[in-house]
Amino acid sequence: MHFNKMRIGSVKFVWMVAFLITANGCGRQDNAIQALEARVQKLEAAAPGVGSTMSAVQMHFAKLYFAGQVQNWGLAEFELHEVEENLEKAVALRPEEKGVNLVNLTDAFKRTQLTALRQAIENKNTHAFEGAYNEAIAVCNGCHEETARPFLVITLPTAPPVTNQLWLAPDTSAQAGDVR
Repeated sequence: MHFNKMRIGSVKFVWMVAFLITANGCGRQDNAIQALEARVQKLEAAAPGVGSTMSAVQMHFAKLYFAGQVQNWGLAEFELHEVEENLEKAVALRPEEKGVNLVNLTDAFKRTQLTALRQAIENKNTHAFEGAYNEAIAVCNGCHEETARPFLVITLPTAPPVTNQLWLAPDTSAQAGDVR
């Protein structure tokens, strides 16, 4: 009988210790979750806005155009990657805008227009590049209209977005100062 009471008491003790350890662990877990939530809020506040990210898309998209115009396919491929990377950042910051699912819209844009641009670059086909670029502009403007920003109208670039970059591939430029 004494042995059974001790055994029952031991079992109760083990369960009590287990409960206290679990409860203590949950408290630490709650603190860790709160700390993580606070960190996420700080990171979100410090992250660039969608406007800044889309300005980066616009810059790289314009650079892509000038690279394609002089058939600098290595630079064009690089700039296309930068466009894709910045679009991914934009939809991570804002997956939906004015009721429009930007994730799906961006995925479709990447699968169609950006794939056509990539194929034109890989095939070194200037005519296909120009067609795909113009189609991409039309889709960009359609997205701006869908998200209640019809005043954001993208056009073919008329001047290089930066003046300190050589557009010709290094092995085809006549001299280092050539900015075509």
